[in-house]
Amino acid sequence: MSTRIFLANPDIDVNIPSYIEEALEYIKKEGEDYITWSAGKVKSIEVGDKAYLKKTGKGKRGFIAVGEVIKTEYAEHRLNKLSQYHNYSDAYTQHFFGNCPTVSIRLDEVVSLDSLLEDSYLLQLSSMQGVNLVRYGSGQELGFQYKAALDAEWKKYFKKVNKLD
Repeated sequence: MSTRIFLANPDIDVNIPSYIEEALEYIKKEGEDYITWSAGKVKSIEVGDKAYLKKTGKGKRGFIAVGEVIKTEYAEHRLNKLSQYHNYSDAYTQHFFGNCPTVSIRLDEVVSLDSLLEDSYLLQLSSMQGVNLVRYGSGQELGFQYKAALDAEWKKYFKKVNKLD
C-alpha cells in the first residue's frame, strides 16, 4: 500500500485547529477518530493506504497525525456509486471540499498543531535527503524510499511528545 500526505492548511480552512483538538480528545477516549479529508486532484487513493496529515500554510509546517485510508462506511455515500466516478476506490466519498473529492480516514495518532513533527527537522536527516515535503495538493504519494524513515521518525516523535517511554 501507498503512503499518502494529506494537507491541513488552517489559512484555507479555519476549522482545522478545532478538528485537530476534537481528534485529540476523541482518540484519548476511543483510541481512534474518523474523518473525511480532501484528496486534492488525486484519483488513485486506495483503502489501506497509510495517511499522514501535514500542517501547511503560515508558521511551522509538519506532520500532525497518522492513520489509514478506510472504506467509506455507507455504500450509498461512496463516490464510485456515481457513474462518472466508477473507477474511484471505495475510500472516496460523495462529499467535496471545493471541487476536490474527499476520502475516509481513520486517525490513530494525533499531536497538537503546536507540537508537530517539523519538516525542517526531517529534511536534515540523511534518510530523508531528496524528499519533496513541499506538496502542491492533498493526497499525494510519498516516495517509497522515504516511507520507513518517516514512519520511524513519527513513532519516535509521537512517543516523545506523549511521554510514552
